[in-house]
Amino acid sequence: MVSRHNKARVRPSEPFWLGEPSRHPKDPQRGERYTYLMKFAGTSMAIHVIRNLLKNSEAFHVARAADRPPEPGQWPLSPTQVDGLYAALYFLRRHGDDMLMAEQKA
Repeated sequence: MVSRHNKARVRPSEPFWLGEPSRHPKDPQRGERYTYLMKFAGTSMAIHVIRNLLKNSEAFHVARAADRPPEPGQWPLSPTQVDGLYAALYFLRRHGDDMLMAEQKA
């Protein structure tokens, strides 16, 4: 059954994982910390999702090379897709490292 949400997002450009602003802490410092943690969690989640996509693709190719059927959820990625995902991982890791360095300096 399809569920429909009749409420339009006020700010559709805001990432969903930042949550509803009305639920953010009222204290400005705690609010900034909350937003920082949600951005860091989102960066970490993106890294793990991409790593799993790459692992599933590699497992697909290993199974095919061994003349075994791939497991459910394993599918091949094109070389261009793999290169793009590795580039995305690189930049996400740099972004995460920069966030941690900025926190250590603060």
